[in-house]
Amino acid sequence: MDYITCERRKNSPKINVLICEKKCEHAKKCKSYFNYMKVKSSRVPINECTSVVEDLISVKSSHKKKGSLIAVGK
Repeated sequence: MDYITCERRKNSPKINVLICEKKCEHAKKCKSYFNYMKVKSSRVPINECTSVVEDLISVKSSHKKKGSLIAVGK
């Protein structure tokens, strides 16, 4: 679970990001929330990328016609 520091609450407690998204009326303007989302969007899980590449390679090798690929997604 990820937590961010809420600057609007008394003593700036750390709260769960999901609570901030769902219940906070200031989430659209919150500096802490935007910083968290920026960092989260810049991180790409390597496991997901490799599995997609492996799926495309396996489809390409199993496909008999040359030059045509089928896109495989999750």
